[in-house]
Amino acid sequence: MKIVLTGATGFIGSEILEQTLNNRYIEHVYCLTRRALDDKYSTHPKVTQLLHENFDDLPDHLFERLRGWGVGGCIWALGAPVNSHKSLEEAQKTGISYPVQAAEKFARICAPEYMETQKGGYIKPFRFVFMSFWGAEENQFRSLWLWGDTRRIKGAAEKGLFETMDSSEVVDGKKCLDVMAFRVGTVLAKGDAITSIIAMGTVPSITVDRLAKTAIQKCLNGDVDKRRVLENADVLGEDWAMVNTIHAT
Repeated sequence: MKIVLTGATGFIGSEILEQTLNNRYIEHVYCLTRRALDDKYSTHPKVTQLLHENFDDLPDHLFERLRGWGVGGCIWALGAPVNSHKSLEEAQKTGISYPVQAAEKFARICAPEYMETQKGGYIKPFRFVFMSFWGAEENQFRSLWLWGDTRRIKGAAEKGLFETMDSSEVVDGKKCLDVMAFRVGTVLAKGDAITSIIAMGTVPSITVDRLAKTAIQKCLNGDVDKRRVLENADVLGEDWAMVNTIHAT
């Protein structure tokens, strides 16, 4: 499978990129990025760097190229804390407009042809995995006592993405776009499971390597229960208890 990755120079995106290089089912990664990748990645035969400074204007011809290359999924890891932006309006643009506009173009330009060109009895939709946040809130007027701006921004983005999925073209009885939102809490550095166990006592959390692993799996295979929203515990995976036991003994 060939995928698009955003946020590849960030904390989460760089880990996803690193893991895709070692995943035999990921044929190629197209990194749509505003900053140049490290030489380690930009020169890698499995990576194509697509430098594009202005995410306000992602032109149709870019998506037409991705369609021609046979891209079948996107992991959207672009994002930053609200307080790192110059204003709330800028944070809303980055957190809502960018992913929704991109998903709309994937749905319109890439997804229908990707489905129609799949071989075999099972037709795969174009998958869009979105890094959301714990407690994402669709209601923009609801008063939230913790991380309110972030939760409202992620909730608005989810709403726009799911509406895009619901209105996407139907091919052979299936929507051509499949969106999954990962509502994870604090993303921790790589480490053993004990780190997450301690952190989970205060707020939902996950180590970045486990988050990356699940994002790649879901982009490749979808979700067996066809869930749109995966909470932190879902992203941790069914083997989490077993991992904890192994590390604790």
